[in-house]
Amino acid sequence: MMAKRLRCSLLAAALLLGASQTAHADPAAPLPGETVLSFFVQLPDHGVALTTGGAVKMRRGPEGVAALAEPSLDNTLALICKLADAGGKVVGFASELEIFPADPSAVDTRWPTAWTLAIPGRGMIYLHQIERSGRLVTDIVGPTMATGKPWSGDWTVTTTVGPLPSGRGRIVGGSGEFADIAGSFVEVDRLTHYSVDGVLTGTVELRLFVEK
Repeated sequence: MMAKRLRCSLLAAALLLGASQTAHADPAAPLPGETVLSFFVQLPDHGVALTTGGAVKMRRGPEGVAALAEPSLDNTLALICKLADAGGKVVGFASELEIFPADPSAVDTRWPTAWTLAIPGRGMIYLHQIERSGRLVTDIVGPTMATGKPWSGDWTVTTTVGPLPSGRGRIVGGSGEFADIAGSFVEVDRLTHYSVDGVLTGTVELRLFVEK
């Protein structure tokens, strides 16, 4: 009886340990059977157009771009940008749409984001994620706005926290070469500068984990 109880206890411990390891697995690391496909956005160089609602503290551009001025769009952002491969060669373009919570400057906020990636000659890929601000507001945006001095440093973070239980975003689908694409993704942001008027300098990586 004692041996049976011991075996049961060891089994329960093993199951709990396995669940803990799974829960704490790095969402930005590939799992067995996944192929990594990454696209990169160099900011601000790859930016084509950025517009926001009035509550979002980022500079719109280019000059003259229409704002999302209606009250219902106060906490929104729309970005058009170029996409590069790992070697820095521009291979496509993308749109990013974000809907922030009521107070986008609040600490540790979460919000939905949709990406559309267009790769001429290959097709399109559609992505959905939940992002988390983490220390962006407390360590970078807040101090910059409070002091009136730009921030410079080296800050890398995986902003994706869902909606999948793994903490990754979802590859919704695609077209052309990507018509049957399935899997998940994360957004990894590396920031090196934030100006007083809200211009970000750094790299955005969209790291796709394609299921074979």
